[in-house]
Amino acid sequence: MAEHVSTPTTAASATPERQTRAFWQATAATGVAVVAVGVFGTLAHRGFGRVPFAVPAWPWYHSDPFYLFWDPRWPSRWALVALAVALAAAALVVALFRSEARIGVRMAASAGLLLVLALAVAALDGGPAAWRAPLAFTGEYPHGVGQVGDIPSFLRQFPQRLPSLPSHASGHPAGAMVLYALLGRVWAGLDGAALGTVAIGCLGVLPVAGLAHDELGEEGRRWALALWVLSPMTVLYTATSADAVFAVALAGAALAAHRGLVRRSWAWTLAGGALLWVGSMLTYAAALLLVFLLVRAAGRLRSEPGWVLGWAAATAGTVVGLAGLLWLVTGYDPVAAVRATHAAYQAAPGSAGRPYLPWLVGDPIAFGGMLGIPLFAALLAAAAAVVRQRVWTGFDAAVLACLLAASSWGFSRGEVERIFLFLAPLALVPVVRQLLRWRARLPAVAAMLVAQFLAVELLFYTRW
Repeated sequence: MAEHVSTPTTAASATPERQTRAFWQATAATGVAVVAVGVFGTLAHRGFGRVPFAVPAWPWYHSDPFYLFWDPRWPSRWALVALAVALAAAALVVALFRSEARIGVRMAASAGLLLVLALAVAALDGGPAAWRAPLAFTGEYPHGVGQVGDIPSFLRQFPQRLPSLPSHASGHPAGAMVLYALLGRVWAGLDGAALGTVAIGCLGVLPVAGLAHDELGEEGRRWALALWVLSPMTVLYTATSADAVFAVALAGAALAAHRGLVRRSWAWTLAGGALLWVGSMLTYAAALLLVFLLVRAAGRLRSEPGWVLGWAAATAGTVVGLAGLLWLVTGYDPVAAVRATHAAYQAAPGSAGRPYLPWLVGDPIAFGGMLGIPLFAALLAAAAAVVRQRVWTGFDAAVLACLLAASSWGFSRGEVERIFLFLAPLALVPVVRQLLRWRARLPAVAAMLVAQFLAVELLFYTRW
């Protein structure tokens, strides 16, 4: 079922010692490069000395291409407790990796450990108040909850209401605002919105486990679950970023649609189309998944043309059908919503005014760097293997094409550490494949990931 990129060297020529040495060398080189890029970006923003570090970094002097603001500070009074909880949760992730627990228990425990870890790391900077701090900005969704009211009316009038919504809501389809309105009805206020965001984001373990198992088997699933929970991108941007919620829907759509394709399953195909529609109601980044799916479909078009065309028609028909049904029931016009969003995006300060070309390189670096240094090293090695072996329609190639498209479309120029979170479950497949080639050991990888997200939390202000 899965199409694998073969190991770069044969077992006879690559001893375990050489493979392990290659892992450490690649990780060290990647770490040096990522830190160097961040240092250069920090100095460049400050005019190479014209703006001294005595001037606070926030809100302007971030570390291109990373949306991180240099802000070393003494830990809060919560630090000792939060640090102890975070380290205990990380240790339990490694113990869970080694355990023989059933997959249901393993997935539930992984979700729970991510919840604890994300909240504990966030609490290093001010305790529970830090959980709601990202949503306290006036541009965030909770500040527009009072404008939603009757949901069918809101959907019908969304293009006209969009300019009056918070800035983040004006850059997304209506579903994101509706979601936070519903969360507010269950638990009003920023605390409910923040904890709801984190809880939903932790459900990302479901598509992570499914994608990894489909491509890599049980051992790969163990690795992917552990790395998902410990990745700095996941830990730091599950608490508290709405993109963690979007990532669950988009990764679930990728899993279901991909299973429909490779298993020749109508049920999975229809589920994939439904989840693609759900994702498209939350974020326009859902369109990027089409690149991943088209690359995978291209690899099967010659051998299974009838099925591939049927799968594509069923997937597209489900998305269009659900969009049409919503239009008939509520009057929600997705085309008018896109036009209104485009106008708001062009008028707002932010990425629309940033130069395009630097982010073709900057976005992948920011994504890989915050995915985790050893994981970025593995992703780069996997990319090199795809190019060397010319496996252009395999899973790994499809992931890389999706990342390239995300960096090239121009809508996201920076801040991709959270925006590209939906790509992490897909990227973990080539990452884990490469780590297994290298015979890497999870405790060593885990230690580096924990050190990275603690360093980022204590030395930088991340905004989300």
